[in-house]
Order: sequence, then structure tokens, then C-alpha cells
Amino acid sequence: MQGKSADPIVCVAGAGSIGLTLAGRLMIGGARVRLVARQASVDFIRQYGLRLVDTDGAHHLRPETGVASHFSAADILFLCSKSYDLAELAVSVRHLISADTLVVPIVNGVPWWYFDGRNDAWDGQPILAVDPENRLKTVISSRQVIGTTTMVTAERLDRGTVRIMNGLQMTIGELDDRVTPRLAELGLLLERSGFRVDIVPRIRDAVWNKVAKNLISNPLTAITGASLGTVFSEPVLAKVSRQMLHEVTPLIEAHGARLDIDEQSIFLQGAKLGAFKTSMLQDIERGRPLELAAICDAVLELAAGHGIAMPVVEAVRNIAHYCSERPDEGVLLPAQSARPATAEVVKGDFSRRQ
Repeated sequence: MQGKSADPIVCVAGAGSIGLTLAGRLMIGGARVRLVARQASVDFIRQYGLRLVDTDGAHHLRPETGVASHFSAADILFLCSKSYDLAELAVSVRHLISADTLVVPIVNGVPWWYFDGRNDAWDGQPILAVDPENRLKTVISSRQVIGTTTMVTAERLDRGTVRIMNGLQMTIGELDDRVTPRLAELGLLLERSGFRVDIVPRIRDAVWNKVAKNLISNPLTAITGASLGTVFSEPVLAKVSRQMLHEVTPLIEAHGARLDIDEQSIFLQGAKLGAFKTSMLQDIERGRPLELAAICDAVLELAAGHGIAMPVVEAVRNIAHYCSERPDEGVLLPAQSARPATAEVVKGDFSRRQ
């Protein structure tokens, strides 16, 4: 971003809950925003606009919206999609990525770039669970990527309306752990837009903190129909969740990372979330795919590389895959599966702030 205009062209690719939230808040912060969406969402937003409801009130905005082919290179490109759609999204917007474009992927789970920029024996190793055909590494140069984790709980009420239910927080860091001027510039852009931004020298710590919390909760909610608070407070489910945490902790340590919160605090905070539904639970209720590859499969792939056994994680993952692939035969009762879907809620999950 150094040397660029003080008013960079910002492109948000993806018009789900997080994409709409980000596009709306960036516009409120004064950024020049282009929103890339599928044609149905483009038509809707062009007609009705983008409506953002948050703690500041209701905002009605008119972003420049189009399909990917409508736009040219961006200074900053935010990729906002489910992890299993990310490669397809990246290919569709590859023409927006110039040699100087800063790429900021906002996705759940273990990122495809995890081993990039490490300058060690693992440097550049692919993670097949999240990028099996190496498309992401081919399309996006790792030197242009800023690592992120995002804590946002938002509901998409229709194709152009999103309601934010908590504070906006984003952690950002370079893949090689340097603290650079472009991080500060990106952080300032986000702060002007209402985000609380943490710039960190160890982005993989932040990744593992979010991955671990999602790993021990989301798939359990999907296969049981339990709320997030129930998973962390009901004795039987909490025992399973704790065992999953005990299994993933040695893997986190093997990668030189660390959790920023102790086990007791994780479960006390999780129990306070009450009837909140995770994105996985909502997805399975709607018959949508689950983000198991990035949250579960990738973790087991990394564990296999270190010879770390994770039998409970693997068992829960396998059941979740079964439920995802056979929604009519899964653990959820028909009455639960047939319930009217609530608004789309994504990305916040365990990390929803109180």
C-alpha cells in the first residue's frame, strides 16, 4: 500500500454477511468501495441498496456493485466467502489482483497460506484440505497476503441487509511475522470504519485461537442441534468438547503457537453464549455444506504430519461429514431440520463478544 493514493480503491469480493458488513462499514469510514457479488445480489443491491444495522443505528448505502468482470485492479482486495468457496472466488477475481494489490482473505479455519513466509523447513508446504488443487497459491502471491482473524457476528436478513450483533474486531499480521507500514495503513483504514484492530507479530497464534474454539464447538452443534452455550455447559457435550481441546493443544504447541486463554475461561465464556446458533448449525438446518475442510480436515492433516493422534476430533469430524452429506439421515431430528431458518449468521460463532 505504500506509495499509493491516500484514497485507495477497495474491493470487497463476496456479499454474504461479512462481505456486506465490511463493505458497509468501509463506506461509512469514507473508503471508495466496490462490491463484487453474484448477479442476483448485484441486481438486488442496485435496486434497493445496502442496509446496515449496527450499534450506531441504520445506514442505507449505495456501493458500486457488480459481478467480478465489471471491475479492474484494486489497491486492496478483501476476500469474504465460506472457506470451501474461496478458490472459486479467487479465480473469478484474479484480474483484480495487480502486482501491488494487497489481498486480505477473511475466512474461517486453517488458511491455505499457513506455511507461507515461515522461512523454515515447512515453508511453502500446501494444506491439501483447504487448497487441494493449489489454485489459491497459484492465483495469489503470498507476499501480497495479509493474515487475518475476524470476530464479527452478523445476520444477513436479505441479499442487501445485514444486522451486526456485536463489536467489530479484526486481528491482522504479516505472514513472515514482520510489523510493516502496510499493516499500519490497513489498520487505520479499518479503524476509521469502526473496527477494533489488533496488529500482531504472530498472526498464527490468532489463527489457532480461533480455529481451536471453532473446532471444539461448531461440529458438535451441527451433529447434535445444540446451541453454543449448551455445548460448553451440558456435562456430556462439554466433556467431549474438552477432550477435543486436549487433543488439539499439543498440535498447536508443535507448531510453535499458543492459546491466549486457558481452558476454564474458554468454557465459562462459551457457556454464557446461551442459545446462540453457530454458522455450522444454521448451515446444516438449511441443508448447506459445512466448513469442515478448513476447521476439521485441515487440523487432522496437520496432526498427521506430526504423528499426533486426535481420535475424538476425528470421530466428531466423521459424524459431521455424514450429517452434512446426508442431511435427511443425520443426527438432527426431522422437526429440528425442518424448522424455519433464522437469518444467516456467520463468522462470529464462539468469539461473539458479550
